[in-house]
Amino acid sequence: MRPGLTLWKDRDPAAMRLPGIHGGTLAGPPDDPVDAVGQLAAEGVQFVEVHEPVDLTDPDGGSAAAVLLLVRELTSHGIAVDWTLRMPEPDRWRALSHLHPPAAVLRGSTGEDADAHVVAAWRDSFHIAKCGYRRGPGFLEIRDHRWGSFRRLVVNAPRSKAFQGLLDGVPMVASATTERALAGYLRENLVHRAGHHLWWTPYRLRRWPLSTTIP
Repeated sequence: MRPGLTLWKDRDPAAMRLPGIHGGTLAGPPDDPVDAVGQLAAEGVQFVEVHEPVDLTDPDGGSAAAVLLLVRELTSHGIAVDWTLRMPEPDRWRALSHLHPPAAVLRGSTGEDADAHVVAAWRDSFHIAKCGYRRGPGFLEIRDHRWGSFRRLVVNAPRSKAFQGLLDGVPMVASATTERALAGYLRENLVHRAGHHLWWTPYRLRRWPLSTTIP
């Protein structure tokens, strides 16, 4: 079951109490997160609350992949997210550290044991454009700062509908064939596994940072 969402047109807690700031609720992540989040941004949404934890211990992973894609697109547009992540191995958080930092990272499939040091490290290291891509004719340029140093990768963009679906925010069901086809992207943590689903992790770069500390 996909968790519900609450939308706000301001991220300041005091402003949230004012008339017209509440943006309504959604029953769950949209099927087309790229277009849907673009529309939310155009409507002035600045803050989204995810009602239930994103559970990477779920063997299926369909719900987790859907919410992670949503968080990816919200981060791409600079929209803040209040969300919680449950991971079997919280020490592997860096593959997701380009996403807006979660409020809590929970360990294991049961219980509410939070890894506060992971959340603190995630918040301290987060910045805009931490792992994103720009698309050219026939290639993707990926700029990745998740691991503490800058990596620039240029890869040929496959023309398959499956890969285009990943870029468009559609999770792919993992299989032996897709594993082989995406092996290089999995090694580089450009594709992430959530249960039986795979999703494209870098977001589209919509703004170019001016800071000299971000190449």
